[in-house]
Amino acid sequence: MATSRESARDALVTLLSAALVGTGKPVKTVSGSKVESLEGATPLVVVLSRGSERERLTFQGDRATFYMVIQTWVLQSASGWTQAQAEDAIDSIEALVAATLEANQGTANWEILAYDGQSTILEAVVAGVPFYVETTPIVARLARS
Repeated sequence: MATSRESARDALVTLLSAALVGTGKPVKTVSGSKVESLEGATPLVVVLSRGSERERLTFQGDRATFYMVIQTWVLQSASGWTQAQAEDAIDSIEALVAATLEANQGTANWEILAYDGQSTILEAVVAGVPFYVETTPIVARLARS
């Protein structure tokens, strides 16, 4: 039976939650799907699916490659929170995401877990509230599915 992209996405959410959420860590929430409301949830990291590729291996089944995107949402400013702190937060979260991906290549879950191109940071306004949103394309290649 073929491995589900959902399983790979859930495994990535688990890794990122351990690396990013908790005492002294920069993220409040890691989710494997879009969230209903950003209020009180940021800094937030969301892992979303963006496609699949399945290469047929002779007599060994398929090798699946899953493409995902990590969105990092950081409130730009609020009472007790400055734009400088927001910039620092989005930068430190990116560094922790990169370290997590690097430390988890060649595991039971995948043989490759890496960036799939350049991340981009945009500004977004949701319900009148300004956020920085970094979008990071990810590739996860399984040894076999």
